Amino acid sequence: MRQFAGIVVRSLIIACVAASIGLGLNLASNKALPWIYVPPKELVLEGVRVKLIDEKEARRLFDIPETLFVDSRHQDDYRKGHVKGAIFLEPAEKEERFPVVQALLPENGLLILYCYGPECDMAEQVAGFLAQLGYKNMMIMTAGFRLWEKAGYPVEGKGDRG
Repeated sequence: MRQFAGIVVRSLIIACVAASIGLGLNLASNKALPWIYVPPKELVLEGVRVKLIDEKEARRLFDIPETLFVDSRHQDDYRKGHVKGAIFLEPAEKEERFPVVQALLPENGLLILYCYGPECDMAEQVAGFLAQLGYKNMMIMTAGFRLWEKAGYPVEGKGDRG
């Protein structure tokens, strides 16, 4: 038992020394890691700055006529429910589907893209594709459709646009 206690004490000392060295190097570094993660407020995709917004900000912009929501989730999920008036453009078929939705995308309006939530990059992929095509006024609702729907914001079941 005494031998086991000695191993535990030595292990704790090694862990404390290693942690102290790591913390010291982080403090001394020019590129120190932050103590608390702060998510970015924007992305740069294909040279275009894309602001990241939550569902509350997206809802505030929803009533502006020049705003169009772009659902980049899978088609089955879009059919089950989406932001009211949103068009469908998922990453896997963006090149094939773009000619179908191109006429619906406002040239000078705001595009708000969304997918499943913060862990999903499908909206980012579609935004990058649209940036390549010259679209510049885009935002990504990082909260995703689930939080939009949970907040009781306008939803429809079957898309009538795009």
